[in-house]
Amino acid sequence: MLSNTTSPIDLNKMYLLHQKFPPLYLDGHADDAGKYTMSNTGSTVRIVSDEEEKPILRGGPLTDDYQFYEMQFRWGETDARGAEHSIDDIWFSMEAQAMHWNLNYGSIDKCYEKSDGIAAVSYLLQVIGCSEMVDNPSFSFITDNLYEIRFTGQSKELPNGSLRWMDDVCTKSGYYTYHGSLTTSPYPECVNWIVIPHSIKISKNQAEAFRNLYDSKGNRISSNYRQDQKIHDRKVFLAMEN
Repeated sequence: MLSNTTSPIDLNKMYLLHQKFPPLYLDGHADDAGKYTMSNTGSTVRIVSDEEEKPILRGGPLTDDYQFYEMQFRWGETDARGAEHSIDDIWFSMEAQAMHWNLNYGSIDKCYEKSDGIAAVSYLLQVIGCSEMVDNPSFSFITDNLYEIRFTGQSKELPNGSLRWMDDVCTKSGYYTYHGSLTTSPYPECVNWIVIPHSIKISKNQAEAFRNLYDSKGNRISSNYRQDQKIHDRKVFLAMEN
């Protein structure tokens, strides 16, 4: 049975607490020479690092070092809603979730059993304009290659610098953080969520490229986000750096 700390949630100002944290560091994610492979899992788009030394997440609300192991994307049938997290009941078109595991536990498998096993940095993507809107050039490293992975099991090596857009929003201050779960079954409650509120602007065509992917049964993956869950008595922080 699910408990009271499942994700995602609406990040609502009515229950936010303001707290100062040390600086948050993403080390190696957006390097121009970074090598990544993107694949169609049949339910989402997954990106993994091909580097021997994986990117590291540290600082902020985290007391340990966390190593990047994958990025997954969430989207919906329309551009109006597809992100899993919302802010003050405002929905976004898509969400990109960079997942990291706590190096103190030695392996990813052990992290699912620990309340601080996983740290997820979540990016909200918002479609702006009409179909003629110019693509976001940083995000095009991903969307321009989605046609190569239209079918389940296909993969594509990405050009260098494909995650540069992550740094574009991290230069702005402030983020939300709370304890929750993975948003896929069986929803282990092992995640420190870090949600970046400054949305990444993408074009309608870029969002539509995700909906043109196919699952293992030959159906389009039109939607793959989880509905929001109740906050219950959890603490949600609006983080400010010292």
